[in-house]
Amino acid sequence: MAELEKVNGDLMALNGREFFAEFFDPTDKLGADKPNPKSHVAYGFATHVVILGENGKVSEVYAAHDSGKVVNPTSIQGQIEGGVLMGLGYALTEDFPLDNCVPKAKYGTLGLMRATDIPNIHAIYVEKDKLLPFAYGAKGIGEIATIPTAPAAAGAYYAWDKIFRTKLPMDDTPYRPKKKA
Repeated sequence: MAELEKVNGDLMALNGREFFAEFFDPTDKLGADKPNPKSHVAYGFATHVVILGENGKVSEVYAAHDSGKVVNPTSIQGQIEGGVLMGLGYALTEDFPLDNCVPKAKYGTLGLMRATDIPNIHAIYVEKDKLLPFAYGAKGIGEIATIPTAPAAAGAYYAWDKIFRTKLPMDDTPYRPKKKA
């Protein structure tokens, strides 16, 4: 009980006061002539592994991310799942044809991935013992959740049938059958 009174007293002492702090961790200009230029405060890292089922469709995706300290697990889970789905759509189903920068497709024909095609996504959070000394150790997630998925899918299909696909969306998969010549 005495501890609670002390906490309440400490909080009351802060009532009506203003606090200000500013964080500055300088970065180097692009092209800086130094051995290890610092262009960002923190870098996130990620790797994805795509698993194909017997039918050649994506059955699972393992998405490992070093985003520093995970402050909000629900948010990072959603960000990774959404990024993986965007990457799979980009790799396997979505096509947005343009002619002189003018769209030549209607929304319903863009090839958006269907809910029934969503694989099991395993988000793996990599947290190190030594965290960044700012932002509670968080680095963020953002776009990096999308980037490794298409190459991981291409690698999975190459391992499956030894066809090296160099165009997205990839043809000759269960999502986009081989085009007739």
